Amino acid sequence: MTFLHAWAFGFAGLAPVIALLYFMKVRRRRATVSTLMFWQRVLVENPRRTAFRRLRQLLSLLLHLLIFALILLALSRPESARFAGQGNSTVLILDLRARMQAIESDGTSRFEKARLAAGDYARQAGPQNAIAILSAAATTEVAAPFSDDEKPLHDALAQLIPTDSGGDLDAAVKLADELLVSRPGEKRIVVFTDAEPKIQSPKSEIEFVAVGEPHDNLAITRFSARPLLNSPQTSEVLLELRNFGDKPARGSVELYLDDALLDVKPFDLKPDGRLVTASPALPRAGHGQLRARLDVKDALAVDNEAFATIPVPRKTHVLLVTRGNWFLEKMLGADELVAFELLGPESFKKEMAASFDAVVLDDALPPNFDLTSAPGNFLFVKQTPYNVDGILDQPLVSDVDTQSPLLRLVTLQNVTFLRSNRAAIPALPGEWKFSAPLRSFENPLIITAERGGQRVAAFSFDLAETDLPLRVAFPLLMSNTLQWLAGHQESARASMHAGESIALAPGQTVRIKDATIAGAFRPVKNGWYSLDTQNSSSSLAVNTFDQRESDLRSAPMSSHRPSVPAAAVRQLTRIPVWMGFAVAAFVLFTLEWWLFHRRRTE
Repeated sequence: MTFLHAWAFGFAGLAPVIALLYFMKVRRRRATVSTLMFWQRVLVENPRRTAFRRLRQLLSLLLHLLIFALILLALSRPESARFAGQGNSTVLILDLRARMQAIESDGTSRFEKARLAAGDYARQAGPQNAIAILSAAATTEVAAPFSDDEKPLHDALAQLIPTDSGGDLDAAVKLADELLVSRPGEKRIVVFTDAEPKIQSPKSEIEFVAVGEPHDNLAITRFSARPLLNSPQTSEVLLELRNFGDKPARGSVELYLDDALLDVKPFDLKPDGRLVTASPALPRAGHGQLRARLDVKDALAVDNEAFATIPVPRKTHVLLVTRGNWFLEKMLGADELVAFELLGPESFKKEMAASFDAVVLDDALPPNFDLTSAPGNFLFVKQTPYNVDGILDQPLVSDVDTQSPLLRLVTLQNVTFLRSNRAAIPALPGEWKFSAPLRSFENPLIITAERGGQRVAAFSFDLAETDLPLRVAFPLLMSNTLQWLAGHQESARASMHAGESIALAPGQTVRIKDATIAGAFRPVKNGWYSLDTQNSSSSLAVNTFDQRESDLRSAPMSSHRPSVPAAAVRQLTRIPVWMGFAVAAFVLFTLEWWLFHRRRTE
């Protein structure tokens, strides 16, 4: 037996005071009466009751001393050695996924029902039962560590809010197992969700507490805007609607551009139907923030609204250094997003590169050009700092890195190269990172390099000695290359899923209200977020877009709870020992009161 409040035994010094009160003689009060006739029987019986009187006083004294001892034991908070050494450990897992925001028929969300149920379990916390709380969505977090005090558990539950992200509960159960593996005694996991996950815990007892009812639901499952390849100044909008229900659904979807109503599209969906629409070309202007909203009311509101961004076009300032290249000049002049200046090789100085987003050196490599000290971003054509002795005759394209930003949507396998200079990736000092997205076996045809914010690309072939300028791939390749050199592709990612994590580029931050986030970003709420760099700002759209979160038709599961005898035994074992002593003291006090009024004690 372990006493948590041993200081309570200091009150044991009051026991002699209780005994002294019983051994004190009672001073009788003298009173004058008219006759002693009525008191004769009392005077006769009094000597016969003297022995019983002492016995009744002793019984009353023992009862009061026993009640006093029970009160001291209750105050000392005793715990049995078994519970003090082991005890029970419980992990509560609260589902925070988007589907938990669904509103039930009584007007309460599934999350609120789950939180109330978790609060009932948190009230069972005590020295015999330590409880921890995990929140589960796209990631699992420890909302409250193991505690035997219910107050911090209730405080942690009050701070939890449902997210707009998807996910599963497998990771939460695995983390709960890891938290329980070092805990002694009985272990169990309680999951509060609306759909039973197909998971099991081999190490701990697992229970599922069900909340929610089946519902029909409409959702926007896809919404995006992209620039047209043949006209980057305009975009088209793709919208997908789903009917997760067993009845037909009608309504309309409203499209907003920069908070101004753009269009209203009616829809008529069959049961479990899908509708995909693509709007006409849309001018890219303003902030480029698109929003779609379903004009319906259903159980889940988070998937009735979707967000998308149209990147605002940015001019790329290019300096073309050439002796004359009709293909490059016409291509740069035809691109409305490019502003270029033409310069002869004899007039170029490397200090000029700092004033342009990119410099194109067409067969015009300056003598003694030192890339390690030259400022700015460069595109070398034919003559490159990486050339070595030798010529490749009719090189064949053997390796294409489709993940390279230069080769996005570019097909070069069938391009004919008459000849190319031999090139090799050098070992330059510093933090240069090289890659060869286009190769002819062991010979690179295109080389890219990065060092901090500086970027370099090199074509080891002459454009005039290929049929590349006659193909659609040429403007795409040049546009991708210039955009990459200028760093405009850093904001190319315009949307992501709620709960997804992305790594921010160096110098890039995200504003959320008054906070600034750098390094990594993981939004859990839908909407627009501002991606900021030193010189620019762009919008990032976050949406749920998860069929598992929008489909609410699954039947409510049955709660998995222990059997009635096991639950009753467990409930009894959770009763603190001190409470037993307090109840015993109250019972004896009631018994002594009854005996006193029955004249059995004094």
